[in-house]
Amino acid sequence: MLKYMIGIDAGGTHSTAIAYDENGKELGRAESGPGQINNDYELGIKNIAQAVNELRDKIDGDCIKVLAGIAGLSVVGNIPTRAITDSLLALYNGLEGADGALVIAGTGSVVNGRQNGSLIAVGGYGSLLGDEGSGYAITKAALQSALLSWDKREKNSLIDLFVKEFNVDNMGEVPAKFYSLTSPEVASKAVKVAKLADSGDEDARKIIADQAHLLARDIIMCLDRYEDPKPMRIALTGSVLSNNAMMRSYMEAEVKEKYPDAVFSVSNGENARGVIFDKSKDYRYFTNHNDDE
Repeated sequence: MLKYMIGIDAGGTHSTAIAYDENGKELGRAESGPGQINNDYELGIKNIAQAVNELRDKIDGDCIKVLAGIAGLSVVGNIPTRAITDSLLALYNGLEGADGALVIAGTGSVVNGRQNGSLIAVGGYGSLLGDEGSGYAITKAALQSALLSWDKREKNSLIDLFVKEFNVDNMGEVPAKFYSLTSPEVASKAVKVAKLADSGDEDARKIIADQAHLLARDIIMCLDRYEDPKPMRIALTGSVLSNNAMMRSYMEAEVKEKYPDAVFSVSNGENARGVIFDKSKDYRYFTNHNDDE
């Protein structure tokens, strides 16, 4: 009988479950709603279970394990299952089981490292305390720059950008609009800042350079904490690093000043694929919340 495994990337907007055979070949995938159980536990559990069960129904075989990248427990009762954070799932995928670091920069940011089975985390403290180099941080820093120039009545291209983006008459009206946005909505505006920087605008370029420096700092802190010989493989993922060549260039150059052997690559983003590379034996049988229905 065909044996296969399922990886689940359960995020704040949707959950993706992908089945692989023992050689890593994709057999099928299913998507459902948000799986972030910290916000709505029952809904998250329901959506994750829905995606897993859809795959089990369509694949004729024996599911040997499920690896769920969520902040909570498993949802499958009769299959050995392991629940981990979505960032660790991304690390397994980005490094394909090898030692090294994974840098995530999307709405938020975090640097995770792994060496000889030990894990290192740098950052990931959320938009108020960290998330350096993230989409949220880029937008926030750009807006702070624009507001400072507005107060000084100095010229700054970012002023024009935000007045247009928020559809207001002047910068004084922007803060109220900003505070009404969700974190993903704020982060999405970083694309406009990056495009302005790519056009050669110095005010926007400085924002990208500053945020790249902060992210490089976090990567260097992670590498500093490794034992010798240090793994130098660094995978990058998230919308900011996948789409912003300027950001990557500044960041990689600064890291290489201290660690010239660092090797960077952009992850494919299929984080559910991490189940193929997880060698942990900590898979357990959890109670399925739907067993009594």
